[in-house]
Amino acid sequence: MGHLLADHLIEVPRFQRRYAWTADNVGEYLSDLAEARSKDRDYFVGTVVLTQPEDDSFRRRVVDGQQRLATTSILLVAIRDRLAELGKAEQAKRVQERYLRGYELQAEGVFERLALGPHDSEPYLGLLEGQVAADHDAHPLVVSYRLCKQHVEGLTPDADSYSALMDIVNQLEKRVQILVAVASNIQEAYVIFETLNDRGADLTTADLLKNYLFSASGAYLSTVEHKWVQLESAFEKPEDLVRLIRFELISRKGPVRTSKLYRAIQEDIGESGVTANTYLSRLVKAKDAYVALRDPDSDYWKSDRVDVRDSLLAYRRFQFESSIPVVLAGFASWGFDDACRLLNKVLIWSVRALFAGNIGAKLAEDTFGNTAASISAGTAVNQVDVRAGLDKLIPSDDQFRAAFVRYGVMPGSRVKYILGMIERVESDIARRDTSALDWSSRGVTIEHIHPKSQPALLGEGSAATLVDTVGNLTLLEKKLNKDLGSKLPTEKAAVYGESSFTMTRALTGLDQWDAEAVERRMERLAGLACRAWPEV
Repeated sequence: MGHLLADHLIEVPRFQRRYAWTADNVGEYLSDLAEARSKDRDYFVGTVVLTQPEDDSFRRRVVDGQQRLATTSILLVAIRDRLAELGKAEQAKRVQERYLRGYELQAEGVFERLALGPHDSEPYLGLLEGQVAADHDAHPLVVSYRLCKQHVEGLTPDADSYSALMDIVNQLEKRVQILVAVASNIQEAYVIFETLNDRGADLTTADLLKNYLFSASGAYLSTVEHKWVQLESAFEKPEDLVRLIRFELISRKGPVRTSKLYRAIQEDIGESGVTANTYLSRLVKAKDAYVALRDPDSDYWKSDRVDVRDSLLAYRRFQFESSIPVVLAGFASWGFDDACRLLNKVLIWSVRALFAGNIGAKLAEDTFGNTAASISAGTAVNQVDVRAGLDKLIPSDDQFRAAFVRYGVMPGSRVKYILGMIERVESDIARRDTSALDWSSRGVTIEHIHPKSQPALLGEGSAATLVDTVGNLTLLEKKLNKDLGSKLPTEKAAVYGESSFTMTRALTGLDQWDAEAVERRMERLAGLACRAWPEV
């Protein structure tokens, strides 16, 4: 991680989401680093997706990994400041120049190693300068800095203990490992981001497990072979089978890291043919639910008593993998209808957690894993119990509303789902029956209220970045959208009135549309989002 910051100039694109790590996220990161140092081992933090520098820039743009890069930089700022306080000016200078702001030979100038987006740039630069403005006091970056500063102060009660700070610097430089994926351009970077599993298992894990099961099967060999073939034939890629194996184990035993998966399964199965056969029977059953999660049209969902279609489409769009063990535990332990209701609830809570920045970190995996194990153990017997187990991930209405408002740009497939669910709330409020409308249909498009091609007309600076946010987007039938082109909002208002979508019809009387209007609509949508994805 340190090498990445030291060796490259990196920037967060203006359309990426703001810095969103909470105190829990930062505390978990600092704790993980400390544990790795105490055990003298490497620490893998995941994947960072970068682009090659554009022709007119020396900077690589980061599409995935900006939260980890920003937090690492903030930790280094705290280390720099503590070194200066301890009278270690030379060491503080070296941290500053190598990782934070230094002379770049190719660019022929002094530059920040990491440049953040428009919403985070000023507080970050203030931290680099050691002068945080009063109006940035509550900014998440500044909050993270205080946590990091408190952490390093605790490690260095006096000047003689400054080497503890250099140990962290050395760890970040040599032992905090990342997998870097470099794309030729921003479009390719997003393809990598959408398809890359940064917690993917070693592709030999499935083969190792197969050999172990076969060797332990004894008299059950033919049965074990048959069930294994059933599993393999359900997946085109070995890594997909490995994910199922890991999720199923987590659903019963709690969190298991990929690196420890094979050994954990050995301990779970033992060396008995009976237990190997029982394990595979359970895995085949879990496979049916897991594969069906990817296919809303699967016969698995033939019961129409509980509608899960929207949740399944959202799972596919958002790739909520950390919560899958909870879903698998529900289908293994509860009745089918109750498990379907749990699926819908877990999806709702996952959306809330995503906006709050609580999905994707170790905290999420551990929380979902422990809750799944509670279901399998019979200590979590209903949705109330599951909600209590996930409490630390799920933001309150106030937190969710604030996170929704400040959330940046998201892929179109996700936006369509978000707008589709809010549309249902809008229609309920207006007492309009729009149940026949299918937000996921190809005949429904995402419409930019202010044209995407003219962002500058929304305003200068950060105002222009609002053009791709949810506040400037709505649902519109393709047949109505085809002739709108780059017309301004007031020129399209009459067409909006022809739409069957309540949220779009509400735009009929537009006489002005600017950055303030987008922000007001975003605030209103955030309020509706609290009803679309309720807290309990």
